[in-house]
Amino acid sequence: MPTIGGMSGEGIGELPEVSQAVLAEYRLVRARIAEQRAQVDRLRALVERLEEQVSRDERFVGELESACGLADQLRIEELDPILRGERLREVALQVLAEEVGPGREIHYRDWFALVRRAGHQIGGRDPLATFLAQVSRAEGVVPIGGRTGLYRLAA
Repeated sequence: MPTIGGMSGEGIGELPEVSQAVLAEYRLVRARIAEQRAQVDRLRALVERLEEQVSRDERFVGELESACGLADQLRIEELDPILRGERLREVALQVLAEEVGPGREIHYRDWFALVRRAGHQIGGRDPLATFLAQVSRAEGVVPIGGRTGLYRLAA
């Protein structure tokens, strides 16, 4: 049995009337807390079930959108993880903008390394040559000097 003010439950019958009222209130509040805790547990379980149902419904809506032609579809070049052509130029420019920024020069080998470090694969028999061929004709990139291998983003 719990203690009240350091007293065990043994001497409770001898408490003054005010203390008996406080004890009665204590018991009511404890019972109410237990009921509320049980209700919180029931509500948590309900919320978890509802979250699971919403997730299932969202997946289903996505399937319906795809079946109806309402969902955006991935471009075919985004399905292939190996970069080539225009997609290679887009990704290379994005990586250069994020890692180096405009106005700063970079050698194409270092740029190639940045793209690879970002987790991308480059297609072709010689990926470095493929990379150079694509980025050298990318809009928004400026070659520095003649045959130096240096490039920078256009301002």
